[in-house]
Amino acid sequence: MANKFGALTDHFGFVAGSSLVLVDSSKVPISNSITRAEDQDGDLVAQVAHGNKAGTLYEASCTYAVATDDLDTADIKLGETAAGTVVTAAEITTSNGAWPQVTVSGTLGAEEMCVRYGKLNTYTLPSYTISACKKAQNILFTVPTGVRLTGSGISASAELAQQEDGEGEPVAHGISGGTITVTADFVGVTADPAWVTTALVSAGYAVTQVPGSEEGQAAWHTGSGSAEKILTADVGTTTT
Repeated sequence: MANKFGALTDHFGFVAGSSLVLVDSSKVPISNSITRAEDQDGDLVAQVAHGNKAGTLYEASCTYAVATDDLDTADIKLGETAAGTVVTAAEITTSNGAWPQVTVSGTLGAEEMCVRYGKLNTYTLPSYTISACKKAQNILFTVPTGVRLTGSGISASAELAQQEDGEGEPVAHGISGGTITVTADFVGVTADPAWVTTALVSAGYAVTQVPGSEEGQAAWHTGSGSAEKILTADVGTTTT
């Protein structure tokens, strides 16, 4: 009897030879769109489904835990990571209440992408070390005296483009526009929530949000920060 219990399938191949432990997995067919025709009274008289009639395109997602060994984030790529497999988003979260979690999502069954001049159809995340510990972790920022870090994250994404034929069925795919965001959550103990972003800025990030101060009833003051930068495509050697 087939085993149908638990998270079993690593759709993106990140577990093999890495420190990641698969904890959740999903694969769902991409839904078709419906185009309808109307009659003289505005009533619907015909409809056609299109977009994934062959049923070969899927949305997939896997969540992994960094539970046993440290993770080098440069092991994670966006884009066409294998034939038919396109990673469009990766999110890494750390918190003071859980082991780091890595969620990767994308499309399965995509058309093979064309060769781009001087670059590949992938974007490698910058190299940061995520410790296999139940703790909130600094990512190119520091925390001032009187403030504590309660959570942090890295989110990266790229845009999947699709060309349809005359009947609305996909015939080509491409990837572009990689970006990455670093976020952090703070609590003020004896000082206002804040962070020091010198290293983030030096690494090419633009600070998009400095921590404010949320003052809840009978609660310590909290605030969040974020910074973003462009991901450049991996360099390729093929030029045809």
